[in-house]
Amino acid sequence: MVFLRKGRALGPKGADGYYTDWTVMRSGARDAHEKAEYVAVVRDELQAVFTAEGNPLGGDQYGAELAKTFPAQKETIFDLFRSYVDDLDGIRDGLVNGAKMYEIAENPDG
Repeated sequence: MVFLRKGRALGPKGADGYYTDWTVMRSGARDAHEKAEYVAVVRDELQAVFTAEGNPLGGDQYGAELAKTFPAQKETIFDLFRSYVDDLDGIRDGLVNGAKMYEIAENPDG
């Protein structure tokens, strides 16, 4: 994840446990959100190309043969896009929730 390049979110704090920088976790959450948005834009652009092109496989015998499996292949491609966006959203949510918990633990009085 990109947030690890900006700073260490987790690191040793001694024998009693680990130090967690919740601000870095929040930054990572923003990075994951931006990536999810970018992937969704790419997915939508690809969908628009498929819609505009109609049959991108051509009308010869090879295109006709490939056309038999094209709808399933296209659906698989977009399922993978959806899964990737969902995974990035899950990472974002986990980092946001984790950052909240660590922030509360560090500053219980607000």
